[in-house]
Amino acid sequence: MAEQRSEPDSGRRRLLRATLWGGGLAGLGALGGIGVKRLTQDPPAPKRPPLGPEFTYDVSRFQTSDPGLIQWRELSRFPSGLERPRNLCTTPGGHILVCGDDGIRRFDADGRELGFSPIQGRVHAVAVLPDESLLAGLPDQVQVIAPDGKVRAVWELEDVLPTSIAVADSRIFLADAHARVIRVLDLEGRPLQTIGQRDPDKGIEGFVVPSPYFCVRAAPDGLLRIANPGKHTIEAWTTDGDLELAWGRASFAIDGFCGCCNPVSFALLPDGGYVTGEKGLPRVKTYDECGAFTGIVAGTESFPEYVQATQAGTPEAASAGIYVVVDAAGRVLILDAIGGTVRIMVRKEDGDG
Repeated sequence: MAEQRSEPDSGRRRLLRATLWGGGLAGLGALGGIGVKRLTQDPPAPKRPPLGPEFTYDVSRFQTSDPGLIQWRELSRFPSGLERPRNLCTTPGGHILVCGDDGIRRFDADGRELGFSPIQGRVHAVAVLPDESLLAGLPDQVQVIAPDGKVRAVWELEDVLPTSIAVADSRIFLADAHARVIRVLDLEGRPLQTIGQRDPDKGIEGFVVPSPYFCVRAAPDGLLRIANPGKHTIEAWTTDGDLELAWGRASFAIDGFCGCCNPVSFALLPDGGYVTGEKGLPRVKTYDECGAFTGIVAGTESFPEYVQATQAGTPEAASAGIYVVVDAAGRVLILDAIGGTVRIMVRKEDGDG
């Protein structure tokens, strides 16, 4: 008599056939590039209520300046002539140099163009040597450009991003945003020392440079002034590498520096005070020699193109700052890297609005 199979055995055979058939389809799909769609879907994620206004990143109230704090007025402005300007400086003779992608443009004190020095690459910083040769800071090198416009020398520097250059006492102080130190060179480009490297034994925490904005200036008192943008401070250092003092605080308020890293640029005024340039919320402000806020040169409302580009998140806005220098006449020159213009600012006279 034939053996009778129980129902459970038949069920196991059907399950086995289904498993083998499904596995075959999966194998064919893997070999032939055929996708096998899932027959079941995960349940939709529960809807979360919107965050309240206390979680909204709203800086609109900081974008309008108190008119009573604005102590400077715009005398004139002129186009930089560069598609992507990146920095500027002045010469002892009163000329204005603007650097950026592909070169350096020279202007007179009123903004009339005098010449152009083409350079292959992105020039992040420019300075003037005592013999009136120019120093052009590019990634991994500094080019020395003679007064006749010819490249006199190229100093190769490994893994260096020079974003600011100062010249004093026959030495060159190069702010390296890559290594986050000030590199000291002689006038022939030979390395002498570094300033600001982390040294716990001396209580030196080092510079905090989250993005490529790092500024150094030589002051008449013989000390260097260096922006520590990630700490929102400006510091005074000896040329031998000792930290003397620091001032500044992180704040959206008008007397502070906001964002990840500000100020991105600063310059020294004839009275010993400072003028600072900020990115994110573009602002140009003044401080006295002790770091106390004294007024506004140009508020956020003065840079509508910059604000629009920042709010839109354009690539240009991510790599553009507000750069400042002070010329021999005490005027503040502002380079708006988004607008592509240089503004000449002078103090308001008595009776000016």
